[in-house]
Amino acid sequence: MKPKINIITIGVDELERAFVFYRALFEIEDDKIGVGEDHVAFFFDEDFSFVLFPREQIAQTAGKPETLEGTPGFVLSHRADSAEEVDEILERVLIAGGSIITPGTESEWGYSAYFEDTEGNVWELMATPTAN
Repeated sequence: MKPKINIITIGVDELERAFVFYRALFEIEDDKIGVGEDHVAFFFDEDFSFVLFPREQIAQTAGKPETLEGTPGFVLSHRADSAEEVDEILERVLIAGGSIITPGTESEWGYSAYFEDTEGNVWELMATPTAN
C-alpha cells in the first residue's frame, strides 16, 4: 500500500456544534459540504475530505461496544483502486501484525474494510464504485 490519506474522519460529541465550528473555520462553499443524518463531510477536492462523525459510531466502526478509553477519536481512510486491492492490503495488514475489524464489504458507497494497526489506530480502506 502506498498510503495516501483521502479522508480524515474525526469523532465528535455534538455534530451540530462541530459543524458550526468547522464551517466557520474552513470558510468553504455550501456546495462543497455534504450533510447526512449521522455525519457532515467537507469536500476540499476530489482527493481529500474531512468528515465529522459521532464518537459513539466511530467506536462501533472500530469494533468497540461503546466509547471507552482507548477508542480512537479518528479514522484514516485510504482510497484503493479496486476491491481486489482492498483485499490485498488486508492480507498485508495481517502479515504485518495488524487485525481486521471489518472484512471487505460491498455497499452503496463502494467496497470497504476497516483494520486496526498494532497500536489500535483505525484505518478504512475503500474502493469507490466506477461510474457506468
